[in-house]
Amino acid sequence: MSSRGPHRFKFNFFIFVAVFVCTAGVLAHAQESPSDVHAATQNDPFAHALIALKESRFDAALADLTAAEAERPGDARIRNFRGIALASLGRYTEAAAEYREAIRLDPATGDAYRNLGFLEWTQHQLEAAATDLARALELSPGDSFSHYYLGRVHLDALRYREAFAELERSHVSWPEEPDFLIQAATGYAALARQADARGILDRLTTLPLSETQSVRVAAMLVNLHQAGAALAMLQKLKQEDLRNKPWLQFDLAMAYVSAANYDQAASEAHLYVDGLHSSDAAGSAWSLIGIASAHLARRDQAVDAFRRATTLAPTQEENWLNLTRELMELGRYSEAISAVQDGLASNPQSYALHLRMGAAYLAAGRYPDAEKSFRTLVTAGDPLPTSYVGLAQVLLRTGRAGEAASELAIAQQKLGSTFLISYFRGLALERAGKSTEAGSAFQDAVRLNPGSPDAHLGLGKTELAQGHIAGATTELEEALRLDPGNVQAQRLLSQAYRRVGDVNHAVKYAEASAQPAAEKTGDLVGDFFLPEWQMPPQSDNP
Repeated sequence: MSSRGPHRFKFNFFIFVAVFVCTAGVLAHAQESPSDVHAATQNDPFAHALIALKESRFDAALADLTAAEAERPGDARIRNFRGIALASLGRYTEAAAEYREAIRLDPATGDAYRNLGFLEWTQHQLEAAATDLARALELSPGDSFSHYYLGRVHLDALRYREAFAELERSHVSWPEEPDFLIQAATGYAALARQADARGILDRLTTLPLSETQSVRVAAMLVNLHQAGAALAMLQKLKQEDLRNKPWLQFDLAMAYVSAANYDQAASEAHLYVDGLHSSDAAGSAWSLIGIASAHLARRDQAVDAFRRATTLAPTQEENWLNLTRELMELGRYSEAISAVQDGLASNPQSYALHLRMGAAYLAAGRYPDAEKSFRTLVTAGDPLPTSYVGLAQVLLRTGRAGEAASELAIAQQKLGSTFLISYFRGLALERAGKSTEAGSAFQDAVRLNPGSPDAHLGLGKTELAQGHIAGATTELEEALRLDPGNVQAQRLLSQAYRRVGDVNHAVKYAEASAQPAAEKTGDLVGDFFLPEWQMPPQSDNP
């Protein structure tokens, strides 16, 4: 959350507006001579208090408002401004009580709702703040500051769509607050508004940032595939002597991995390890070294680095996942299975490791063990489709396509339509000889993920099997556009054009080999898991 300083400034600004309007009303009937104005304010403690508030003399304002309240105890405006004075003096509980009393006296006092909502936001009482600011907007729909602070409330609560809607309605210029802008960039990225996120990050790179803020911005730049900009930001922090900033060396290694500069990443991570005493931190560094080595095709070094990571930090499941992924990539399935078992001994509740166990058994051809692993997750009520897909793959490989389709239909009833379930259900139904139902499943898969060449290939294949040549051609050509090297799509297109007598296109798409392309069955292993970025000590200043 942003510092209180900027909040106080913005709060005082709209307090000034409210005070100015109210003061103008109080003095509207006064004569223009200085003596008349002085007499009006001297004779009216409320007017005198408003002048004091405008001049930031909050103790004096509170004294005058207390006197005004004694004269007019039913005046909601006085209680509202007493709340302002108390809040300005840091007496927040009393201020909230005054705002609530103003609302009780006059439920149409929109300013009191706005001020109370703002105060609740600064105290991180987000739901109460949202309620009161929304009520302020019901009473005054054009109140820009209520829109603005309601947007800030939603942003803090991670309700990003609502946050940006309110912030845009407010037409208030966004402050040069790094923490707020980082929040906004995070929200835009979460909503896949990448251009907006990049715009905010560009703005942040021009501001003075603390070391912690710089790391957060660098991490976001990496996530938005701007590793070069992240490296430039971190290099600004780099000094000749990094002994007092080991976190920076680690984060530089992270950025180099994302920039695909794996040699430099490994070098930075090795330097980081040399000065460490924390086993967890060293484990993360060895994991980075393993990832860099794997990308450099130094496979034995990668396995050794991942093993070191698991030895130093056995409770970090990511280290075991990286090790087993690399072992499976090398076809060393028995070692991978053993490593998963060791990982589960340290992390018995790890969903990812239980899933990895099933994947390792599946890759090793140990189908009964794989089926048992996946069924355990399915029976436990897995909220994700992955274990259902794993089970379906086991059933397909053991000749039980109909059972696979049934399991995936049950998964769809439980979890709703997802791409993975629809796609693999299409494969199972096709294998079971139910081409019409398979086509419907592949249509769902295409709808859920139009960019999947596999889904278009599956749909095209079923269309061709049913004699729908035009539909088959459209889907197969789309599959080939998305995956130009797809031999199976070329072979099927050749068949489709031969059926309609288009010899030229049939020759064009003739298969390059008599052997059918290997069927893609999905990836239950996934990419490497990167460690978390490391943050500098919290005492750093911009």
